[in-house]
Amino acid sequence: MKRLRLICLTLAVAWATSAGATSMMPLDLKGLMSRADRVVLGTVVSSESRWTAAHDAIYTDSVVRVERAYKGALKAGQTVTVRREGGSVDGIGMRVYGAAALEPGDEAVLFLEQRGGATWVVGMSQGKWRVALENGKKVVHADLSGIAFVQPGPAALPGPRALSDVEHDLRAMKLELERSGQ
Repeated sequence: MKRLRLICLTLAVAWATSAGATSMMPLDLKGLMSRADRVVLGTVVSSESRWTAAHDAIYTDSVVRVERAYKGALKAGQTVTVRREGGSVDGIGMRVYGAAALEPGDEAVLFLEQRGGATWVVGMSQGKWRVALENGKKVVHADLSGIAFVQPGPAALPGPRALSDVEHDLRAMKLELERSGQ
């Protein structure tokens, strides 16, 4: 009987910890850069949530002003509308764990891809690296809460890093991918 209780408790804990997360494969920097058709440093100007045409789900479109482009045709000063799953409309909310939340005022490095007539963040929140000012320097953080990785793998952004170091890595990876024909 004790063994059965232990098995049930273990299953309940495993289910509870995965219930608040989306299961995904981890993407490293090469994976993010390969899938992205645009990579930018930008600031979120506005966000608006809407129902889908069938009124069965909510999505949020965020307008991002580009500060720097590391890949793709966008230029500084241009804007791009980025879509994510979830949001809130008229007091009704829909949450998708692992979706890259983009709130007005957020500054972030974004890995973007075109899918189904909209622009999305690659790998959900894996492709959004928040920029913050710490001790007078811009530092980049990845927020992977809401994602449960199905297998271990290297994080694309291991720990907080200086924005200047991240920009160096982005440029180097872009050159590497261009040389390999990707």
